[in-house]
Amino acid sequence: TRSFIHEVVHALTHLQDKEDSNPRGPVVEYTNIILKEMGHTSPPRIAYEFSN
Repeated sequence: TRSFIHEVVHALTHLQDKEDSNPRGPVVEYTNIILKEMGHTSPPRIAYEFSN
């Protein structure tokens, strides 16, 4: 569900995944909001990508 909504947000907004001032980026932020509003119980994503 999360990946599908993520791609729909890309298609509708033309936003990029990464943003220098935000570790999640706008698409992840919108995806988290949409899933929460839908009542999805998975925890929100806290970063776009993982780095060591």
